[in-house]
Amino acid sequence: MEDVACAGCCCVCDDIQVTTDGQQILEVQTACPQGQAWFQQSLQTDALAPLIKGAEASPAAAVSRAVELIGQAQAPLIFGMHQSATDAQRAAVCLADRIGATIDTGASATTRALQQVGEATCTLGEVRSRADLIIYWGADALLTSECHRQSLDSGTQIVSPKIVSLGSALPESCEYVDQMIPIESEREFEVIWSLRALLKGVALAGNEPAGISLSDLRELVSLIQKSKYIVFFYGPEFKQGPLSHRKIEALSLLVREIQADRRCHSISVPRAGETKGAENVLAWQTGYAACVNFAAGYPRYSPEEYSANHVLEQQETDLCILVGAIALSGLSECALKHLARVPVILIGPAAVNLPNLEVFLPTGISGIHFPGTVYRFDGTPLPLRGYLTTGKSSEAEIISEIIALV
Repeated sequence: MEDVACAGCCCVCDDIQVTTDGQQILEVQTACPQGQAWFQQSLQTDALAPLIKGAEASPAAAVSRAVELIGQAQAPLIFGMHQSATDAQRAAVCLADRIGATIDTGASATTRALQQVGEATCTLGEVRSRADLIIYWGADALLTSECHRQSLDSGTQIVSPKIVSLGSALPESCEYVDQMIPIESEREFEVIWSLRALLKGVALAGNEPAGISLSDLRELVSLIQKSKYIVFFYGPEFKQGPLSHRKIEALSLLVREIQADRRCHSISVPRAGETKGAENVLAWQTGYAACVNFAAGYPRYSPEEYSANHVLEQQETDLCILVGAIALSGLSECALKHLARVPVILIGPAAVNLPNLEVFLPTGISGIHFPGTVYRFDGTPLPLRGYLTTGKSSEAEIISEIIALV
């Protein structure tokens, strides 16, 4: 099979060649290590059995126990949905509405920032065809991804873009980067405001930011001024910290100001192994892209109060429903400590070792066993194909079964 999409990471490469015998995958070509690991999940899926407190159970008994736990919960939390197809994400929102749960996508910092100042973004096709300056800020994992580099290299570019990498944890060297500028993470907000000042012709007058040399700062400004089409990829390292939404706001304002006389866009990059899209689905269904609570019988949004990390850290949930293959992605150490003390229901294609896992409901994999849709990190929806048979239900089917019983 040709042109198969891989939901193993945010790149969602859709040019993978897969050889199967109808029952299992025999060979995967042109997939990165993350992609290979995602396809290999299918080898273990059929061997997974529903569990209740670690003991094997029938699917009906596991669903019944999940429904029982949901009925006993006063403040359930639904989290995860990374690598899940949109039908599963939509079903998770429906479940949250039915049981009065809090549901979060893990994208609260980005969502909160972009609600304030908006976002100017573009597709990877535009980056490949038009960008002459690409800046990776805290996104080195994307920068060094072979699949990502191939997606930007069509062999027919009109211009060869200059590549700049910014951040606090840069490698000593990188063959794909023209220039690396180290910036202390706690100074990134200050650096963005200094860039905005210099681009407007405002002298810093002795107020140069710490954490970056003035020569590097001026050189970056010069590069921006000489370029016609600039794209910022800002990654997980950039979005860390309690005031990360303020940094994203500042970067969005910088992008908007650069657009006054040239093209400039920004693209948010998820953590390794994550895909985007859950925030899109949540926004369709509720009007809010993250941190939504249904306890009042209608959706309420609060980025501080209803984020999954806050709910777990403040011990404000008595049941956690995790959806997807990498359901713990993005949770803090403090949140994970409380997660170990509350009952957990896991619905997904991969088993996770959790100390208080009450119910595990294994599923097939969207994109391998079931068709669907997933979002690439530039916001482009891509179709998934189902080409292997399985005895397992999909995430959406299991969640829908639970909804029918609660």
